[in-house]
Amino acid sequence: MKNVDYLIVGGSAAGTTAAEVIRGIKTDASITIVSDESHEQYSRVLMPHYVRHKVNREQVFLKKPDWYSQKNIELVKGVKAVLLEPKSHRVKVSNGSEYQYGKLLIAIGGDVIKLKVSGSDLENALYMRTIDDGDEIIKVAKASKKAVIIGGGFIGLEFCSCFRANGVSDITVLVLEDYYWQGKLDEASSKVLTNTLEKNGVKILVNEEVDNFQPKRGPTPSGVEPLNDVVGAIQTKSGRKFGADVVGVGIGIKSDLSWLEGSGIKINRAIVTNEYLETGVSDIYAAGDCAEFWDVIFERQHIMGNWANATSQGLVVGKTMSGNRTVFETASSYSINFFEGSCTFIGVTDEKFADQIIVRGSVENQKMTQIFIKSIGGITRIVGATVINSTADVSPLTSAVKGKIDVSASKNSLSKSDFDLRQINR
Repeated sequence: MKNVDYLIVGGSAAGTTAAEVIRGIKTDASITIVSDESHEQYSRVLMPHYVRHKVNREQVFLKKPDWYSQKNIELVKGVKAVLLEPKSHRVKVSNGSEYQYGKLLIAIGGDVIKLKVSGSDLENALYMRTIDDGDEIIKVAKASKKAVIIGGGFIGLEFCSCFRANGVSDITVLVLEDYYWQGKLDEASSKVLTNTLEKNGVKILVNEEVDNFQPKRGPTPSGVEPLNDVVGAIQTKSGRKFGADVVGVGIGIKSDLSWLEGSGIKINRAIVTNEYLETGVSDIYAAGDCAEFWDVIFERQHIMGNWANATSQGLVVGKTMSGNRTVFETASSYSINFFEGSCTFIGVTDEKFADQIIVRGSVENQKMTQIFIKSIGGITRIVGATVINSTADVSPLTSAVKGKIDVSASKNSLSKSDFDLRQINR
């Protein structure tokens, strides 16, 4: 068993950032990062840019091997935590090693949710999460003409751009819901988004649930038979069949928290923490995609599954673990560009949380913004926004959310296209 002052499970944005902060404060402490990745830290934000050939592979990596040695931070790659015993301050990992920690940070991020239907284990059925996934997407897409994408969300948009950048001409997106990104966007906002996709030759088919994946077939001496273990078609439950050389699956991510069973750590949608990212179990903290933290801006438990948030939480939890207890306070904002379009989510965009949703823009103008309004502590505030193809709206709305601005005087003007949103922050 190895004794370590700070054990960090997860080597991506939150975990590595926290380790760096701790090292800056605790110069003599022992720090170990245990990561299920086989690489040093790289940027999940830059990874799709690499797949689209906007940056080279080396530029995706944020830390080189010598960074860890220079910082005296031990990085253990390719292993997962499998058991936590809080009373004895012990963590067991998948290679059989055990660590006794002084303080533990859980920053494991999320794993892709695998589509489990017949044939879904065929080759060329791809996911987008790791740099190795990116390598495989480039290799397969370059040899493909026809792609099917399963899922209507961020990853679906990334697959559209990545497949096209690698020469795939025929792209079809299968969406389970009534329209693209239902539950996150209203129907008009979705229409603005899908208009951009369709303008670029992407076909969107809604209310289609995948039934099975089928292998490529071709002539053999005994007739038409499966040629290999490579996907050749997607069959949906409506009875439709779509030929495919490559399939991109983007149906969500979820943290594997099974190793925390019996630990006493409270788990809801993710690991529940307070505003300091403390779990409530002594000397155990959580940050990044796997943390459901108390949000002091919106006064509710909140999960933010994006890179910027994970980095920010790493900065805060590193200070707290080092003895400088720090509140995590931010309004998340994350964006994606696809073809000539853009989509940004700011703050809390849950219609059940908001008192009112104000719509700005139109399908005809190919710009649409939803502004989420809620009264908190007697103040009428903007708590979130979704912004499609209207980049000028992003900065003032983000500032209003972060600043907890009272918008009661300007609320009735927010829907007017000629109203300058910068006025709400003056």
